[in-house]
Amino acid sequence: MKTDTNKFTTKRIFTLFFIALTFASCDPAQTLLISNETDADATVMVIFNKGNHYYKFVEPSASDTLVIDLEPKGGDSKRIFQFGIGTWDIQSSIDSLIVAVDLIEINTSKSKEIFRGKKQIKAFIEKRIKGRQKELIEIKLN
Repeated sequence: MKTDTNKFTTKRIFTLFFIALTFASCDPAQTLLISNETDADATVMVIFNKGNHYYKFVEPSASDTLVIDLEPKGGDSKRIFQFGIGTWDIQSSIDSLIVAVDLIEINTSKSKEIFRGKKQIKAFIEKRIKGRQKELIEIKLN
């Protein structure tokens, strides 16, 4: 009877190890999270530079503008964009994203912020890189 228990325990440990290894992969997904933490509607508008860029937020269209309407906290207040495997810590990743964006405008009930030009957009994005492996750009509207 003791042998069966040891086999069961060994299988269990192996299964748990395999699951942990799967979820603790070295290659996280590059993610951009935009969330509205206010009690009112908010909007984020991104105007893209013309051209074919590596990072695509939506299906190709004639418009170079992406408007993200967010409900107040607790409602439909988040948008998540995933861009595949990698981290934002790699300079070429940040540069590829910055090259694609011409303007970021954030409108809340209390303020309107505009980030335009490579220098402002880079500072805005780099300030919001989070995560253990720097895989997340988190834009919280407060």
